[in-house]
Amino acid sequence: FHLPTPYYMSYNMTYERQLPGALVWSVGYVANLGRQGYLVGRPDAAPPGTGVAGNPILAQFGHATQVTLRADGLNSNYNGLQSTLSKRFAHGITFNVSYAFSKALSYATTPDELNYKVNYGPTSNNYPNLLTITHQYELPFGKGKRLANTGGPLGFLVSGWQVNGIFRYASGATVNVSADATSLNGPGNTQVPDVVGPIQYLGGIGSASPWFSKSAFAAPPPNQFGNAGVGIIHGPAQRVYNFSVFRRFNIVERWTLEYRAEFYNLTNTPTFGAPSGNQSSSAFGTITSA
Repeated sequence: FHLPTPYYMSYNMTYERQLPGALVWSVGYVANLGRQGYLVGRPDAAPPGTGVAGNPILAQFGHATQVTLRADGLNSNYNGLQSTLSKRFAHGITFNVSYAFSKALSYATTPDELNYKVNYGPTSNNYPNLLTITHQYELPFGKGKRLANTGGPLGFLVSGWQVNGIFRYASGATVNVSADATSLNGPGNTQVPDVVGPIQYLGGIGSASPWFSKSAFAAPPPNQFGNAGVGIIHGPAQRVYNFSVFRRFNIVERWTLEYRAEFYNLTNTPTFGAPSGNQSSSAFGTITSA
């Protein structure tokens, strides 16, 4: 049979304005839309509580081996408000501040293979808040600068230095939760826990300190899907500052030698992994990787 062809659409609208003091501000709306995206499914999955006898492929065709469906049919979308403030090169200084507030939605692979609509939610790479700050500064020393504008050894030593930096902040990505599917009694389907209380972020790192309140979740009743939605947990935020020092040596008119010293994650700030989302595991709710 004929499958619809996947297609994707993008939309971008930006407003830019020149501000006093060599400042430029822009704000834009960005949207991406995907339709008939690729999927891998289990058409032989049984409804909860029906056991092996609930396998529709087995019931209709007598085929007991696992069946995998590869097709087109899933949707996705991204919506983001993006803003940038920049100061163009003046007095040796350039900086740029960019912020994006966004949401990316798609289909997860869990839990219900028979009703994909309940699997729709934030994607695993959904970072609602992204902040990036970059700076570049030509130090005011040496030939042609305000300070130590002189020749000789001193002028040679202090001329041509530049420092640069990039700071990036990303709010925690979404994490899906899961549970033991044994009590579901629906072969081919997976399971999620029940949400039984408010989810509180405790901020713990390590096996002895949970990232979120585990008491907010419980195993679902037998023969039923849990009620936890897709991407309802957020992992830890990421903060990284990279720093570099450049020095240019003008050898002759057409030749320049450049020295670079680059320091990645200068502040030595750890970036932790996502908390375990398996409610059936003893590690549930804890972060044990970086």
